[in-house]
Amino acid sequence: MHKKAKAVDPAVKEAYFQLVQRTITSVNSLIYELENEGLHNSVLRDQYYELAVDCVPLIKKLSEARRYAEGTLSHFR
Repeated sequence: MHKKAKAVDPAVKEAYFQLVQRTITSVNSLIYELENEGLHNSVLRDQYYELAVDCVPLIKKLSEARRYAEGTLSHFR
């Protein structure tokens, strides 16, 4: 048996959406930093290739988190 969903205060809902949007922005910043300071950093890549490549799984997980957050916004808007 499903419980009937309670009405959500629009201000609370909007505050949550703003939080998710800020989270997406932060995740985008992290991805950008990892790509530029890790993957595309020629000094790091030349001297410590393993460290540069280590950024790839982090970027993939952050991208997955971003997609999930974007899905949350599109689903509940």
